[in-house]
Amino acid sequence: MHKAGLLLISLSCICFPQALPKLDQILPLVQDHVKDFELTLPDFICDEQITSRELLQGKPHYETVIESAFRGTQRTDEKGRPFIESREIKTVNGRPAVKDQPLTGPFLFGGGFSSLLDEIFARQNMQYFNYKIIGQENVDGRLALIIAFETKKDQKVLLYREISGRQWLLKGKGKAWIDPESMNVMRLELQYLDPPLPEGVLTVSVDYAAVEINGKTFWMPRTVVAEQTVPNSKLPVTGQYIARYSNYHYFNVP
Repeated sequence: MHKAGLLLISLSCICFPQALPKLDQILPLVQDHVKDFELTLPDFICDEQITSRELLQGKPHYETVIESAFRGTQRTDEKGRPFIESREIKTVNGRPAVKDQPLTGPFLFGGGFSSLLDEIFARQNMQYFNYKIIGQENVDGRLALIIAFETKKDQKVLLYREISGRQWLLKGKGKAWIDPESMNVMRLELQYLDPPLPEGVLTVSVDYAAVEINGKTFWMPRTVVAEQTVPNSKLPVTGQYIARYSNYHYFNVP
């Protein structure tokens, strides 16, 4: 009887997991890490590989592959956001790049490295979003908390800036997977709603991983993927942008 009682207790623990934490317990901690990313990240350099594709019926039709050195610097004397991104393109489709080579390809996306995270989870932007904890899910072998979010219908402040420089009101919804131990974002997904241009619905996902830069651990982008499918075309045409980041290390940019 004693052994059976222990078995029942064990099974009940498996079948009834602990209750999810409340949003007001989690969100401030996530916001602290986003602020840490934007304000205390040291100057760094990493390897960047960008694959820009045009897909016809799901198959690659045209592709450009770019290898570059991606840099992040802090300029505390500047107003607004001090974190500045830049890149030096090394090769395009395996060939050496020309001096001051611009980013090129059939489909490009900007803002996935830092802007997306800041727009959604910066403390000053909280007023423009609705957030909700909706469950848990395994990501890279870790049980992550899932926060669903959506821009408020009346928000008229946050802007989506295209890589071409054009900008529109940000309207979107998505999910974030949060590491419950560090409270860092492990994965972020956003679907832009009501896109102003006829190219179709734009979706973006960013995967993050812990890396050490100058003796401190930061959760940095590992992969950024953006896709947009053109509606009402005879053959489904999809633009795909994949950026991969690796080999992060401290680099004091002059």
